[in-house]
Amino acid sequence: MRLLLRLGPFALLAAIAAGLAASWDRLPARYPTHIGIGGVDRWADLSPRSVGMPLLTGLVAIAWIGLMRRFVLANSSPAPDPNRARRLVETITTGAQWFLALLFGLAAVPQEKGPGLALVGVGLGFLFLPIALIVTYSGKAPPAGPPVPPPPEGWLFVPRTNGAGLAIAPGHPRTWQAVALFAAGLLALVAFSLAR
Repeated sequence: MRLLLRLGPFALLAAIAAGLAASWDRLPARYPTHIGIGGVDRWADLSPRSVGMPLLTGLVAIAWIGLMRRFVLANSSPAPDPNRARRLVETITTGAQWFLALLFGLAAVPQEKGPGLALVGVGLGFLFLPIALIVTYSGKAPPAGPPVPPPPEGWLFVPRTNGAGLAIAPGHPRTWQAVALFAAGLLALVAFSLAR
């Protein structure tokens, strides 16, 4: 089930791409991509680039969140209550991936009346986090595994004192890796959105 939840956003983007490719001849040749206060203020011509960039941006965003999840969980302390903090990180990142898959996937669908499907994606996407939290915390906590010895420099991520997630250990020598991973993802998303 966990694998299905993690691969689902990628499958959703792939299904939308396949659906767009199959119905390419029925898509509008020119369509609005932004509606401002005064009405439509940005248009796009139908092309693989105009349709593919939102899908590609969504793919980059989803992969980036998955890499961040792996990095955080691989460098986080398994104590004092690993299940709560780690499950919260997994739940929030998985919910965010589904949200982004819906948002970027539906934003890629050309519509003659404007980007209304993207708004539907936002609305549906906001449902994923509460659903993910309910599903995560409604069942029994997974059993704790065997104790894991900390690395020589200590854990990079430690549970917050209030139990709500993880925080970077102050003064840890590998803090730059966490910052670099976060910044690289943001820069990639900005680059893809500018290339559109």
